Amino acid sequence: MRVIPRGRDNTSAVPLAALLGVLLLLIVTAYLPFHWDPPRVVSNDVARSASGSLRFGQMNRARTPGSPSWLADARTSGIIQIELEVAPQTSQEHSPASIMMLASDFWHTDFAVAQNHSDLLLWLRRPGSDSNGGPMFAVGAALQPRRWNRVVVRVAGDELWIDVNGSRRLTEHLPADALSVWSPGRVTLGDEVHGGVPWQGEIRQAEVSTPDQVVDYVSPGALSIPASYLYLPDHVAPFQPLNRGAWATLVLHLLSFIPVGFLIVWSRRSPVRPIPATVLAVAVALTLAAGKFLFHGRHTEAADILVQTAGALLGALLAWRWAHRREQEQRDPACERDPRNSRGNWLQLAPKRERRAPSAELRAPQSPRSRG
Repeated sequence: MRVIPRGRDNTSAVPLAALLGVLLLLIVTAYLPFHWDPPRVVSNDVARSASGSLRFGQMNRARTPGSPSWLADARTSGIIQIELEVAPQTSQEHSPASIMMLASDFWHTDFAVAQNHSDLLLWLRRPGSDSNGGPMFAVGAALQPRRWNRVVVRVAGDELWIDVNGSRRLTEHLPADALSVWSPGRVTLGDEVHGGVPWQGEIRQAEVSTPDQVVDYVSPGALSIPASYLYLPDHVAPFQPLNRGAWATLVLHLLSFIPVGFLIVWSRRSPVRPIPATVLAVAVALTLAAGKFLFHGRHTEAADILVQTAGALLGALLAWRWAHRREQEQRDPACERDPRNSRGNWLQLAPKRERRAPSAELRAPQSPRSRG
């Protein structure tokens, strides 16, 4: 049976168009909602008022140079009290926004007192919580804009309570030694530790008390407040996924790059070999990862690139095997599939021999008389 090869133009144009469509889909999912926020040098909006309070605007940098000295005392004693006097400018355009926090980066927070419209939120790292202190505690309708609000958060052993404007608003039971899981970080006012979601308003008290120490971070010299700084929020997540959602995201990244490797192999008239196709897919993954530094709230991690590479290699190997099989079909038009072979091996049919007519000597043997 003769196999008629298809035109090579169709073989390359359709996969190339499909590849461009897949890449467009990856770009949309990587950068949505396309909030442009590139690294840059910005002026610090944190300013001290005549009364000594700190005012916060759109770009805030007010944090300690390193880990606070009271951290060891809090971990050992299990006692800490945080007192805040704040006057929110509005209900916060980008909620929730952190008023005060102790954290090392976007993914590791010991405590964070934040505002979500008029609600007061508390993330508190403790045994059984995630690395950011979730699930959080919430106090509804606690903060009024353009008015001074007094907030007191106290942890003593296995007890947590929150007072707002002199009224007890929340009481919770915590695991024993709740503060023992805290780790070194920086105290930050008015934003994330490395920037990202600014809080707008005024703070005139941000005091942390432990049995041996008391520090008010509004007092001069307690925080580093530069005139300008490099705005570069956290974009690179820890290598090891922190929860089930992160593991599910890795699986999606793996599956999304299988068609990328597959279509790269078929994007040329002569199929691309698996290793070059995988290298091209890795370049795509690195470009997508680098682009996330330009948009707000977008994060990447090395594990993403590893699983994307594995997915692209798998897709490239599948496409190469298919292309190799088709090429063998087209090269040998006398190949047929033997229906009796369960494995579907290709067997070459032996050409039929021509039947020759017997010669005259064989067809009419001589008689004895003719032999002389």
